[in-house]
Amino acid sequence: MAGNPNYPISTAAVSWFDSSNALHIRVYSTDGYEVTERCNDGQGWQTGQFNKPGGAVSAICWTASDGEHIRVYCTYEDKTTEWCCDPATGWTQGTYTPF
Repeated sequence: MAGNPNYPISTAAVSWFDSSNALHIRVYSTDGYEVTERCNDGQGWQTGQFNKPGGAVSAICWTASDGEHIRVYCTYEDKTTEWCCDPATGWTQGTYTPF
């Protein structure tokens, strides 16, 4: 229910296999106010480090020679912000701008 901030109203998920063929899953959910991350790296579900403002969320990931790259797009108060997780830096704000 959108009126109750305890329930997720939007969810995005990404996954990848690492070099040892282990599956990694990230789920980003918003309650209409905050986007939070849940992670499964083969050891069960855990809460991740990602927690940003957002009423809507989308995500994408890819694997490169230096490791996994994740982009999460959070829309809040009519503005979309890109958040980047890269092997060398962890979570940082990206440079995405609409139009």
